[in-house]
Amino acid sequence: MRKVLPFIGAACALALVGCGGSSSGAADDSASDQGSAADQGSGSELSVPLPEGWKQISGKSDFSAITADPKLPAEVEDGTGTDVEVKDIDKIIVAGDGVASTLGALGLADKIAAAPEDAVSPEAKDAPEHFEFSKSTGVEGLLAMDGSLFIGDNVKRHGDVAKQFRDAGTDAVVMDDQQSQGDKLKAVASYVGADEAGEELAKTVDDQLADAADTAEESGTKDLSIIEVTATGAGGQNAVAGTGTPGNEMIETLGFTSVGAESKLRGYSREFSNEGIVASAPDVIVMAESDYEKWGGEDGLWKAFPTLDQTPAGQNSAIFVMPDAQLKYSSPEIGVGAQALAEAVAQLP
Repeated sequence: MRKVLPFIGAACALALVGCGGSSSGAADDSASDQGSAADQGSGSELSVPLPEGWKQISGKSDFSAITADPKLPAEVEDGTGTDVEVKDIDKIIVAGDGVASTLGALGLADKIAAAPEDAVSPEAKDAPEHFEFSKSTGVEGLLAMDGSLFIGDNVKRHGDVAKQFRDAGTDAVVMDDQQSQGDKLKAVASYVGADEAGEELAKTVDDQLADAADTAEESGTKDLSIIEVTATGAGGQNAVAGTGTPGNEMIETLGFTSVGAESKLRGYSREFSNEGIVASAPDVIVMAESDYEKWGGEDGLWKAFPTLDQTPAGQNSAIFVMPDAQLKYSSPEIGVGAQALAEAVAQLP
C-alpha cells in the first residue's frame, strides 16, 4: 500500500515568483529534476489536443542489454565531496525522477522503496511508498521508512538531508546536479556499486547525443535559439530552464543557443520578465508533456508567459512537446530525446 510521508523542510527549494508579470530578480538556485504530478509519457496520447502547427515528438530507447551487477560495499565520493561507503541497496529512497529512471535503466527499479509523491517517471510512480515533497515538513518521516540508502539529486537541496541520514546511521549520497548528463548517470550507478553498467549506459546516451548533434550540424540549423519552459519550477511555478537542467544541456549539446543559459539562469528559474521573453526572440519553444497538460493547452501557456506568442517561435508555431523523460529530468532517455528534437528542428521551414 502506498502511503505519503513528509519530506524535508529547510533543504527544499525556495518558491519562485510569477513569470507572468515582471521579474522578481530571484532565480531558482536549487531546482532539481523533479517533475509535476501530471502523468508523463513516452510519446503518450495527450488529453488536450495540440494546436495547428505544434508537434509532439519523442524517441525510442532500449536499455535491455544493460544489466547491472552491483558490487558492495561501494566506496564513493558524492556530489557534496563526502566519502560514503554504501553497504545495502535493497531499500533505496530516491529524491527524484532522474535517479529513479537511471536505476530503472540499470535493471534495479525493484530496489526503489520510496519516491516523491509527485513523481512522473514510471519507476518512481511504481515505488511501494511515496512521500510529500514540501518545504514545511521534516526529515523524520523519511528516516522512519527504514530505507537502506538515500540518493539525492541536488547538492543544495539535499546535502543537509543526506547528512541527517548518515548521522542517523543510514547511508546517503547526493548527485551533483550541475555535472553533465553522462556523469549524472555514472554517478548514480557508482552509488549502487554498478560502475561498469554505468559506464555502458553513459556511453549509450553520449553516442545518441553525438548523433543528434551531427543531425543538427548537417541540417544547418545550429544558429537557432531554443527556450524550454515549464509549469513546475521550484514551488510548482512557471519557469524557464537554465544551466544544470537536462533540457538545457540537450539544447547546448546539439549546438543550439539556449535562451536560459544565455540569460545566465540556473535551474528552473523565474528570473525572466515579459520584456526579457520578447528580447530573447527564441526560434523554438520546447516543453514537457506534463507541462502542456498542466497548462491545459495553448491558452494556459500564453497566460503563463504572456509575451511568448510574440516571439519568432510563437509566431511560427515552432513549438514541440516532448515526454518528460526525454527533456525534463536526468533520464537515460535524454539521448533519444535529443535525436527527436534535432530531427524535428531540421524539418522546420
